[in-house]
Amino acid sequence: MVSLDLILQQLANGILFGGQIALIAVGLTLIWGVMDVLNFAHGSMLMIGGYIGLYTIQATESLILAAILATVGVFVLGVITDQVLIQRLKEREDAEITLILGTFGLAITLEHGVSVLLGSSQLAFPSLFEGVWEIGSITLGKTRVYLFVVALITILLLFTLIRFTKIGFAIRAVSQDANTAKLMGVNTDRIYSITFGLGAALAGLSGMLIAPVYNVYPAVGWQPFLLAFIVVIIGGLGSVRGTLLAALATGVFRSLSLTWFSSQATLIFMFGAMIFVLIFLPNGFAEVIE
Repeated sequence: MVSLDLILQQLANGILFGGQIALIAVGLTLIWGVMDVLNFAHGSMLMIGGYIGLYTIQATESLILAAILATVGVFVLGVITDQVLIQRLKEREDAEITLILGTFGLAITLEHGVSVLLGSSQLAFPSLFEGVWEIGSITLGKTRVYLFVVALITILLLFTLIRFTKIGFAIRAVSQDANTAKLMGVNTDRIYSITFGLGAALAGLSGMLIAPVYNVYPAVGWQPFLLAFIVVIIGGLGSVRGTLLAALATGVFRSLSLTWFSSQATLIFMFGAMIFVLIFLPNGFAEVIE
């Protein structure tokens, strides 16, 4: 019989895990909400952020500098990707399928390129914060708590940017009606590049943050990407609030499921939940909360 203490522990683990996945998923849903592009290279951009963070910490021992360089470096990669690949593919008549194939091809290219240049071995990320906190019967690893806090602060900063800045107003205008925004004088191509860069930057920062948990290697981004993909579908494509709610729900569900079932069975359950949502709630949680 499973004890109440174990269930409380798994609930806490699920909330912390959900916060980490939320940061990845928000970047993915931001790109979709503004550009109607599902970026299959999102996980590979996360991987690039992990490598940038790892090598920066090894060279400087500065966690803050590692986070900044991972975020800025992958932002630049995202902007270049949009201008070189995304905007050209969006002009084609078969844009929906070519964008999927194009971003998937980019993911494979980045993964194998890094494998050739840096090797495919798993590289251990330095432990950021030693020790745990104990709250009654619940044990919280300091690393996971700090990662959750950083993810939460980053998401709040993103909300502030989108809600209260000129660029944020332009992003919201383009997401609602790109043609009308263009008539109002908004440079939509520039906004698309900034949006794709922001989404990629969140993935890059996520890669640096989760590296202590997953280590760093060329294929590290696929599992977080799949989980974020499930979260985005359940939350509602393009809905940031729905994505946040789905991330926490998915994190808790995953942790509780792992109490009784294997990781493979848990992943099957999560994809099953995604299929259920696609059938009965096509817009995900967004249908309920927005």
